[in-house]
Amino acid sequence: MRDNYQRDGFLLVRQALPPADLEPLRACIHRQVGIYATEMFNDGKIKDPFDELPFGQRLAALHRENEIRLRSWNQPALGPELHALIQHPGIVDALEPLLGPNVSFNGDYHLRPKMPDSELTAFPLHQDSQYYGKQSRHAHIITVWIPLVDVDEENGCLYLIPGSNAWELIDSKRDKNMNMRSFEDPEERGTPIPMPMNKGDILLFSNMTFHGSKVNRTDEVRWSIDIRYCRTPGTYDAPQEVLDGEAFMREKLERTKRPPFSVRGQGAPATYADWQAAFDALYS
Repeated sequence: MRDNYQRDGFLLVRQALPPADLEPLRACIHRQVGIYATEMFNDGKIKDPFDELPFGQRLAALHRENEIRLRSWNQPALGPELHALIQHPGIVDALEPLLGPNVSFNGDYHLRPKMPDSELTAFPLHQDSQYYGKQSRHAHIITVWIPLVDVDEENGCLYLIPGSNAWELIDSKRDKNMNMRSFEDPEERGTPIPMPMNKGDILLFSNMTFHGSKVNRTDEVRWSIDIRYCRTPGTYDAPQEVLDGEAFMREKLERTKRPPFSVRGQGAPATYADWQAAFDALYS
């Protein structure tokens, strides 16, 4: 497992989560979509709140009535359901061989509703450290990408370039959709491979691994959530450039008011009440 991750820059773990364990978060999101639909209906922005439509279809129907320009939609996921998923044993068991015995959620997550036929929610191939900042390139941050529906090439699965984690950080700049565009075409160095996944599968990749996704060509929303993890600060030795990069990331996330918590080893477990208290302290 560790050798494959270090070689490729990513690791796909099939059925790491029982699909039923995703249902609390899916239900939470579906409730929030309902609240959003009611607000839009009451404001006269849509003619039908589509109460009868299931997860995957309802937000897509709202989008067809009145374009929804969402790249990520984090607030609907913020609750005990997300907290439980962040520290799910199936996720942490996959992370421990890669990060060591002391693992933390670094505070960063994104709920992604990839809307049908939306260029806005297609992400060009990129390294996450292009978004984080150059100082993060020596840090080790693992994204765990979790589909909340089955994903394939038609509805917008991820594409990754194997081995690109060993490349340097490629210079880039933001485009009109605020996506990072590399000055050098990464496909000249490597070939992206699609990663179809089912509910319950998880995909782990590093902050230096090139990845992206294409336009969703179906009539339903492709829902996913990505959660970021790191080694728990103060529990490991590393070269100074690594320590500096990881300190940079902690400071960056603290400035944006995203509190971390430990999920295994020193400092674990962190309760949902602990997480709420950390948010309260940041926003007080």
